[in-house]
Amino acid sequence: MAITHRALRHHLEGVAEAVAHFGADIRNTDSVEIDTMTLGVQHLEEDCPRIVTARDWLVGFDAPDWLPAALPDAEDLAQASVMRFGGEVENFLPLHRWFLATAAWSEGTTHLMFRHHAFGVFEAEARFGPVVLHGDGRATPTRVVAERHVQEVLARVPPATEFLRRIKGERWMLQAMSPRKLGLDTPTDSTTMEKTNVVA
Repeated sequence: MAITHRALRHHLEGVAEAVAHFGADIRNTDSVEIDTMTLGVQHLEEDCPRIVTARDWLVGFDAPDWLPAALPDAEDLAQASVMRFGGEVENFLPLHRWFLATAAWSEGTTHLMFRHHAFGVFEAEARFGPVVLHGDGRATPTRVVAERHVQEVLARVPPATEFLRRIKGERWMLQAMSPRKLGLDTPTDSTTMEKTNVVA
């Protein structure tokens, strides 16, 4: 089901992430400050028939057998990063905590589908910048640290599609995808002219 990509951000937790990333307000082209939370919820309402949470996307989720039964601690992962890359625990802790923050989104370890994949590595780089700075002025590429995190947790870095294809498709996920909602069923002038010529 192609629409399952929405599972990564189309939920209240995704709206909260947008606020954390863009700030409480966004300035539009008219230089008007718009509340980011309000904008995110409006987008969610347009794309879904109700306000959904991350947990809603996991109803009927076919969890892969390679998901771990338990998760390492963010502090332990940060310490492992220090041993591998140098620096201090505080340099790496925010990134590891961000990856594991989804634990509050669902029970068990199915929440890993939201960030523990190649696209999550890309998101981490967008969120934390291209490098993780060490206290001594050195730096490690964020992508390298993020990939190592996912490998430590899953023993591999799967593409996001390995998770998304396991989501049980529901009709509510298709909201705003009909041709009419997207404005694709409105006949163009050329279409109207063709129909007129056929009638004539």
